[in-house]
Amino acid sequence: MADVVEEIKSRLGIEEVVSQYVQLKKLGRNLKGLCPFHSEKTPSFVVSPEKQICHCFGCNKGGDIFTFIQELEGVNFRESLQILADRAGVKIDDKKLAKKVDKDEKDIYFEAQEIAAKFFEEQLLQTDEGKKVLNYLYKRGVNDGTIREFRLGFAPDSFDALHPVLLKKRIPKNVILKSGLASAKNIGDERIYDKYRLRLIFPIFDYLGRICGFGGRALQKEQQPKYLNSPENPVYSKSKVIYGLSHAKKYIKEEDKAVIVEGYFDVILPHQEGIKNVVASSGTAFSAGQVRQVKRLTKNVISCFDSDKAGFEASRRAYFMFREEGVEIKTIALEQKDPADFVLEHGGEFKKMVDNAKNFVSFFIERLILENDIAALSGRNEVISQLLPCFDGMSAVNRDYFVRELAGKLNMDQKFLYDEIANMKLPRTHPARAEGNVSGSRKFPSQEVLISILLEYPLLFPAVKDLLKNLDQNLESDVYLKNVYNALTDQYNSTRGKFVGWSFDDGCLADASGKVAVWRLYAEDRYANFSEQTLEEEVKKLIDKLRKDRRNIELKEIQRQIGEAEDSGDKEKLKSLLATQQGLLKLS
Repeated sequence: MADVVEEIKSRLGIEEVVSQYVQLKKLGRNLKGLCPFHSEKTPSFVVSPEKQICHCFGCNKGGDIFTFIQELEGVNFRESLQILADRAGVKIDDKKLAKKVDKDEKDIYFEAQEIAAKFFEEQLLQTDEGKKVLNYLYKRGVNDGTIREFRLGFAPDSFDALHPVLLKKRIPKNVILKSGLASAKNIGDERIYDKYRLRLIFPIFDYLGRICGFGGRALQKEQQPKYLNSPENPVYSKSKVIYGLSHAKKYIKEEDKAVIVEGYFDVILPHQEGIKNVVASSGTAFSAGQVRQVKRLTKNVISCFDSDKAGFEASRRAYFMFREEGVEIKTIALEQKDPADFVLEHGGEFKKMVDNAKNFVSFFIERLILENDIAALSGRNEVISQLLPCFDGMSAVNRDYFVRELAGKLNMDQKFLYDEIANMKLPRTHPARAEGNVSGSRKFPSQEVLISILLEYPLLFPAVKDLLKNLDQNLESDVYLKNVYNALTDQYNSTRGKFVGWSFDDGCLADASGKVAVWRLYAEDRYANFSEQTLEEEVKKLIDKLRKDRRNIELKEIQRQIGEAEDSGDKEKLKSLLATQQGLLKLS
C-alpha cells in the first residue's frame, strides 16, 4: 500500500487537492484561505506546496492530502485513498486493499443501504405493483433515464420483504434496525418488520455519491407521515447530507451558483430539464455544516422554496445562515407552485428565473410592502422592524444600497432608517444571531513558537545556542517539545562546527514528523517577511520570556515553601529559602 500512497502523492499536490474545496491566495511560498473546517472571517488556513501539508491555526486541523480528505469528507483512510486514487488516475486492486485495510463500521452500513437500494429498484421496475408506481412517476414528469440516475425505487406493502434479504446477505440485525430499514415492536424483540411499506423510495446520496439513507413518500392519502426518512446513524446525518449534492457539485462549480429547493422532486425535475446545479434541504433548515459544504463549491446561492409562509421562512433563515459565511443569496418566488410543478408546466422558463433571481433583501422589501399598508404608521413600522435584522452585520456598501431602496419605497429620509439601525437590538433567538463558531488563530505558547522558528530557520541556532542552555527545563510539560529540542541540540553538537541545517529523516524529528511539519509551517507563515536580524531578536525575546516565566514559577514555589517554614518555625530552612528568593529576584 505504501507504493500506492506515494504514487498518489507524486501525482496530486496538496494545493491541487485543497483548491477544489477552498479558495486560496498566494502568500510568499505558501497559499492561504478561509478554513473549510470552521467558520472564520480572517484566513488562518495555510497550505504549503513545499512541505505538502495544510494546517488551520484557528481550529488546529489539517495534514497531508489523505488526512485533509478524511477530515473534510468524513471518510476513513481507505475511502480517502480511493477518492484520491480516482482523481490521480491510479488503479487500486480492491482485493489487495481489502486484505490490508479492515472494514470499519461505516462500510457495513453502506453495504446495507446499497443492498436495500437494489431491492427497491427491482420492486419498482420488475413487479406488477411497481408498474403502478412507475405510472405515477411518469405522470409527475419523471422519465426512465432520471429514474435510473437517481435510483428511485418502491417499497412493497409487506412487513417482511426487505429485511430477510438483508439478513441473507449477512447484514447484522442491529445495523438493519439502526439504519431504519426495519423496526422491532419492543427493545430487544427478536421479531423485526420492514419500516418502509407501500412507499416511493428516494435514495439519499452522500457527497461522494454513496447511498447513506432513504426518503419514503407515502402512496396513499391516509399514510402518515407523508415522508419517512432514515434516522441518524453512522453514515447518515440530516444536518450534514444535502440531497442531490453528489449529482450537482460538478455543475455548481461550473456555473458558480447553487439553487436550493425544498424537496426530492424539486431537485429531480429541474435536473432532468438540464438545470443540474440544484440541491434540496429536504424539508429541514440548513445547518452551518451544510452551508459550508455549498460554500466550498460557490459563493452564489439562489433559494426557491414553496410560496407559502413556511417556504418564505425557510428562505429568510437561509439568507442569514449563508450571509454569515460570506455567501450572497438571491431568491425566486413561484406563485402557488413548487419548482417541480413549475418545471413540468413551463420547462426551460425556470432557468430564466434562476438567471434573473432577486437579492433576498430586495425580495423581502417588496413582499413586506405588499403585505402591509405603508400609508399607515403601523404598516410602515412593521416593514421597518421586519427588515432591520437584515442590516445587522451587513457591509457598509450593501447597507447603503438597501437603505436607499427601502427609504425610496417608503418615501422617507434615509437618516431616520440609519437611526433605527443604530438603535437596533435583536432577540437572542433571531436567525441573524446564528453566527456559527467564528474563531481566531490558536495562540501558540512561547516555547512552541521558539521551537518552530529554530526548526524552520536552522542557521539561527548557532547565534543563540549559548542563550538556550538549560532551556529544556521550560519544556518539561511537553514531551514532544523537549525531545525535539534535545534532538536539535544533539544534531548541532555532532556537526563539530560544520553545521548547515537539520536532518528531518532520522530519530526524534522523523518520529514527530507531523508536529514538526506544523511547527515549521507556523514559523514560515508568521515570520516569512522578517529579516535575519529581526528574527534573531525575536528569538532572543522569546528565550528571555521563557526564562522569566521559569523564574516566576520558581518564585511562586519558594514563596509557598517560605510559608511552610514560617508555620513550622524552621529558621535555618527559612534563611536558606529567603537567600534563594533574593537571588532569583536579582535575576528578574
